[in-house]
Amino acid sequence: MEQKEFSDFVIQKIIDRFPLFKGMCSTRLNDVIDLDYSSKKGKLILRLTTQNKEITIGFGVGSKFGWHTHMNIYGASTLDEEVDNAIQLTDSIINDKVKILYSSISGYFITPDIESVYENKEQGEIVETFYWGEV
Repeated sequence: MEQKEFSDFVIQKIIDRFPLFKGMCSTRLNDVIDLDYSSKKGKLILRLTTQNKEITIGFGVGSKFGWHTHMNIYGASTLDEEVDNAIQLTDSIINDKVKILYSSISGYFITPDIESVYENKEQGEIVETFYWGEV
């Protein structure tokens, strides 16, 4: 499967599930598509990208994108599984089913082990948690 076919397939599936994302896509070099969705307060951007024929979801502030995750981390081994994982993760984020952490050192990210982030924070590091609807 070529990059364009991959990107078109993934983005269509995402938009079918989340119609509010229609019109939020931009195409970069080599048919990579970025879908950027800003939080209601505009502090954070959720980006879904199709770069390198894999689905990646991450957070950005302004034009700087730090944390991201790949769908194979969630057990996906086929394209359909990647899409399903991307839909589940996106739904969890934008519908306030998962907490987003902010670290003054690491920026915004999600993790299944929030307690360890608090337990292992560095001296002077600020760690806070939010839901998507709060940022």
